[in-house]
Amino acid sequence: MQHKLLFFFLFFFSFFGNAQQRVLTVKDSITNEALPFASVSLLNGFGMFTDDNGQVTIGQDAAEKIKITYVGYASKTVSISQLKNTIIFLKPEANALSEVKVVASKKNKKTRKDFTVKPQLHDNINKMYWSSIGQQYAFYIPSSKEDGILKSITIPLIVQDIHQGMAEDSFEINPYGTMVKVEFLSSANNLPDAKLNEYEKKVIIHSGKVSGQITIDFEEEIEIPEEGLFVAMTIIGKTNKQGIYVPEMPYAIRELPDRKKKILKIILPNYALVEAPKGQLTYFRNVFSDITKWERITRPMVYKNEKEYPFLNVGIGYTFSGY
Repeated sequence: MQHKLLFFFLFFFSFFGNAQQRVLTVKDSITNEALPFASVSLLNGFGMFTDDNGQVTIGQDAAEKIKITYVGYASKTVSISQLKNTIIFLKPEANALSEVKVVASKKNKKTRKDFTVKPQLHDNINKMYWSSIGQQYAFYIPSSKEDGILKSITIPLIVQDIHQGMAEDSFEINPYGTMVKVEFLSSANNLPDAKLNEYEKKVIIHSGKVSGQITIDFEEEIEIPEEGLFVAMTIIGKTNKQGIYVPEMPYAIRELPDRKKKILKIILPNYALVEAPKGQLTYFRNVFSDITKWERITRPMVYKNEKEYPFLNVGIGYTFSGY
């Protein structure tokens, strides 16, 4: 081939064998209530989230130590081999986040209008980016009208498979859902910063039910600060046929002649990319990585080795109201 197509990772490898597993439950140390979707870092660049019951299954060869974090609680690092039981308790901390409040304006609300920025859609797999468990994206929303209220966002998606024989099945043959968490971050010098408010929303993006885009509405009035805000989207993981999130190890094990290699699992959704400055300013990172710095997208998921690429954004759309 004249141009060699390179892939960041191999896709959808088979399960990592019959290694012994351990089921852990994360709970509130005071109320004894389970903490769903707590972040469980394996401290090796990989991680996963607890399910609705606060449970997660850890493979035997995953890690000796894990770090559990949850918003509003003190994080905790534990040694799996030294755990006396399967329950891990987190201690609540004072929550300094502000509640989402209805914006009360002195102006006549009859004059408030809706404005829409259209998403930039395409189905070119050569201009596509990927998702993995713990991958987090941040899309910048500027403040362009007085007293702006963000009402919804529209994410351009590419629902195509490019496994090219690297996996047993295509997700086009066996469709599944991916749960994502949407929240809001403040903007500091046009970079994603601290969590802006308490609002969070879980959304399931299903490969068999979306085509080209998905619109996410916000039930609360999200005020757009003067400096703008970032919509953050975190990839939680796959869901079953009933739409329930089921934790799984974020990698598979590939048997090599001399060693075992961890292969990152890439999952839906795939995002449609556009060359900057088109699209909304986009950053990404992995919540389980030691590198907390937000990065720009510098090349698509499938790329030509010899080609230089500009910065890339996801061309999200959004609707807001303002004066």
